Amino acid sequence: MVIALLILSVVYGVFEAGRRNETRTATTLNTHILATKLGLKNTVTSALVNVSNGGETQVLTSNLNKYASFVGNQSHFGKTTVLFTECDISPYESGIWMSWGSDGNGVSSASANFTLVFNTIDSETEMEHATNITTSINVDGTYSLLEETNKQVNITCNVLNEGKPALAQNITLAYDYDGSLGTQDWIQVDSPTITDCGNGTYTIVFNADTQTRTAPLHISTQVHDMRDVFVMANATCVEV
Repeated sequence: MVIALLILSVVYGVFEAGRRNETRTATTLNTHILATKLGLKNTVTSALVNVSNGGETQVLTSNLNKYASFVGNQSHFGKTTVLFTECDISPYESGIWMSWGSDGNGVSSASANFTLVFNTIDSETEMEHATNITTSINVDGTYSLLEETNKQVNITCNVLNEGKPALAQNITLAYDYDGSLGTQDWIQVDSPTITDCGNGTYTIVFNADTQTRTAPLHISTQVHDMRDVFVMANATCVEV
């Protein structure tokens, strides 16, 4: 949240410098509105980064309250008021949706709805605005048998930001040693070969040494996107 407010301070600082050299036109008001919306996006993103990496879900409400107070203390066009409600429509709860499944799909998302009120000397502008930040992955895999209990594993991982192809900051993998999800004895994969296809798709190759030759191969894929949002998904690979 501190980083988000620092970014916003810079945005408003640039805006204030420009404002001293311009009249209060519709153009500068639009700039102020855009800066406010950018702040909302940064604040929701900051909260999702925190929650997805182990923070409390209440951080979204806390961050938005701080941001609303920050904006309310600005006086570029009179008074700016930010009213918000966290999304509570299923599958969201308190604005957060975390679904890290065993079917190859993983989602980390934060969503909130806003009413922005800009009171100037001459008029009042009110608008509705929604911000949704979502990082999702889709993972599937196959394996082929090598000697003894070794398997060559081939994984495809698709990374999305708000439903569009996105880049991963890092990808880590693990596989279940005995093939039983009841024991969850995961082994971290060292030095997998990861190929970035440039369109949000990553192909990953590694060797797995499981307890038995016939043990099912369950994998866990963990991703941080370029915003540092964390998401993971488990999947069962198919023998080819």
